[in-house]
Amino acid sequence: MKVNVCLIGALVIQALSLSAQQPVKPEAASPKKGVCELSDFGAVGTYAEIKAAFEKAVAAMNKSGGVLCLNPNEVELLKPSNSYQRSFRKPERPAPAKNWGAGPGFTIVEVGTKNTTIEVPQQSGLQINRTLRMDPDDSLPHWTTDFPINISNRIIGGSNSYLDYLLEPVAKGNDAKFYMATIRGIRPGQFLNAHAGPWYSGGVDRLFVKSVGYDAAKKNSYFVADATVDHVAKAIIHNKNNVGVINMEQICNSDEQSYDIMLKRKQYAGGDTYMFFAWYEYMSDIHSAAGDENGTLYGAYIKSLANNFAAKVAKVDWASNRLTFTKDKNAETLSNSRPLINCNTNKWVTRGKVLIVPAESYWDLVDTGKYPFQGKTYPTTVGKNGLQMGGLIRGNKDCRWDESLVGRYFAVTEESERVPDADKPYRWYEITGITGNADGTQDLIIRRYWWGAKNASSPTLYRLDNNTWDGHERPLSYAIAPGTFVNDVTKAVPSPNYKTDQVLGLAPYGEAGKPSDFEPGDAIQQAIGPDPFKPIPFRMWMWDKVPGAWPAPVIDLANWGVQRYAALVARGGVANSDDVAKAIDGRPAWENVLIAESASEVGINFKADTTKAAILFQQPYHEQPIKWIYQPDTNRPVREATMTVSRESGELKFTGGARFEGSVGATGLSGDAQPARNLRGKKVPIKAGVMNVSIAFPIAEMDDNYAVFVEQNWIVNRAVTKRDASGFTVEFEKPVPDGALLDWIIVR
Repeated sequence: MKVNVCLIGALVIQALSLSAQQPVKPEAASPKKGVCELSDFGAVGTYAEIKAAFEKAVAAMNKSGGVLCLNPNEVELLKPSNSYQRSFRKPERPAPAKNWGAGPGFTIVEVGTKNTTIEVPQQSGLQINRTLRMDPDDSLPHWTTDFPINISNRIIGGSNSYLDYLLEPVAKGNDAKFYMATIRGIRPGQFLNAHAGPWYSGGVDRLFVKSVGYDAAKKNSYFVADATVDHVAKAIIHNKNNVGVINMEQICNSDEQSYDIMLKRKQYAGGDTYMFFAWYEYMSDIHSAAGDENGTLYGAYIKSLANNFAAKVAKVDWASNRLTFTKDKNAETLSNSRPLINCNTNKWVTRGKVLIVPAESYWDLVDTGKYPFQGKTYPTTVGKNGLQMGGLIRGNKDCRWDESLVGRYFAVTEESERVPDADKPYRWYEITGITGNADGTQDLIIRRYWWGAKNASSPTLYRLDNNTWDGHERPLSYAIAPGTFVNDVTKAVPSPNYKTDQVLGLAPYGEAGKPSDFEPGDAIQQAIGPDPFKPIPFRMWMWDKVPGAWPAPVIDLANWGVQRYAALVARGGVANSDDVAKAIDGRPAWENVLIAESASEVGINFKADTTKAAILFQQPYHEQPIKWIYQPDTNRPVREATMTVSRESGELKFTGGARFEGSVGATGLSGDAQPARNLRGKKVPIKAGVMNVSIAFPIAEMDDNYAVFVEQNWIVNRAVTKRDASGFTVEFEKPVPDGALLDWIIVR
């Protein structure tokens, strides 16, 4: 064993371990030395000597504490586990304890042949690897907290969280005054980033705050700093420092499946458990002026990257399957699971146009005839090789493709199908098949990935209207480029203290040695993943096997304080459907905000009053329909029953027919576009002896375009002789008898 290496490591571990322990006052002797070897406790030539020396070491160091280093031979023979630390009580058991705590413990550093294992004291340790195995007659003290690692991070002064706008222009020069919307968070001695403006535009001045002041005339605060450039009003002034407790980074350039943080707990015993516990106590406003983060206990942010690797070919050696490149950028994004595309456009096939017909679903077998092309649909099916993702890529007669293109990569090159913010903004799909048709057209098969690689007949386009179906034909520009997969990026990916070599390992492919192969001077690009299975910020699956009495939800939200705006908010995209066409893909941000794909006893259960509405449709832009799909045969076009409420009149409109069981109330009946404001009159008394009666509506109709139905309790001929918006008149053939009553109803 190299003692000096062990000493350095052990001293660090010991320092960390001791810092993690709560201060206790056990009765223990001072250690002989902070870091010991087994030979300090006796001879270590034979197994018996090693065992005896270890027993002496345990007896001594369990009183003194410290670090015991074991070499590989000692580790193999002893196979130790550090379960020697005891708790202390005063008075001793079995009397009730008045003072208690963790007794002395020591750390064992096992330097093995393959790795180093740290065995820390079982109660108070660091702890990196702990065995809590106390004697049967021993116990942890009362209500203790014994974490493996305890870190205290106290942010007392020096850090910043400020972002706001400059109120007035500032000319460059010494002792310039910066008038801000708020001075909160600004202090003398602070560093601030000041944009020349407006917003984040212009250069950035790295300011040092000399002082903070208040202008009584302007009734506004300011800070003083030397400005090296002019700053306009609305320029952003900011500085935010991240001084959290732990910073971890993982960069994957090789295919793998991992958990960035894995916490596995097997709960065989009782005890309240928090797998992750976030408790946030606050007193300040938290919100730092124009910043938007506020206080976030769990934040999940997902971003699709487009800064893919690009370079020029220097040389290709297919004997070793290596490509050397130059003039590269974004080499840190290289991976061994994305293809390298030859971007020399002279080697691309672009002649003709393609039509892309979508599948109704790329993962479901549904086929209601939604997207027919030439009277035929192209649904997703299940074949002998599994799921065959549907759709169609059809090249016209001018394309003139042949089998040599199988293995190359296909991309739609229309402007509306380009990847935003990308240097080479195309999505490249590997071609797996080409089929000729009798009319001279040809169909492409491409590879997509969904639970494994799948043959597919079309990609998912950004914009639905770029697809083709009967009555909606959209010829598209395309490109087919040579390329092959990268399989080794180990020499090319930069990392600290590593001298990179501009070499990539390539998978051999059909273009090797041909004119379409990579050649010196060719532009190359490692394509982005064209078909992502988008990350899922939160996934919660359950495999409960035993029923319980307690109504345990999956997500438990409770507000025991003042009112919150909402329990759940779905944001993003546009609010007005008129603006949907402006989106990158011409679609709303959400296809669905909430989906229930599992049977339930109750869909939404209101077990408390709602003070405004159980369901509220604010309809700020358009009428919001409620729809019911009805069509028992899923392979025929669906039909809809729809209910809407007019934004202007409040009139409810239902399409699809209606049948009611029970009483129905209405203020009017209408069969046309105008609502009726009156319904009926019943048992209207008529004065005896008169020959006519005028009925006045409680609320005037919009016009006289309505039908009147009249009935009375005596036998006589009658006629409606006059009608207008205010009412109508009924004429009788004979004078009205005593006790006459009349009923009426109108329908628009």
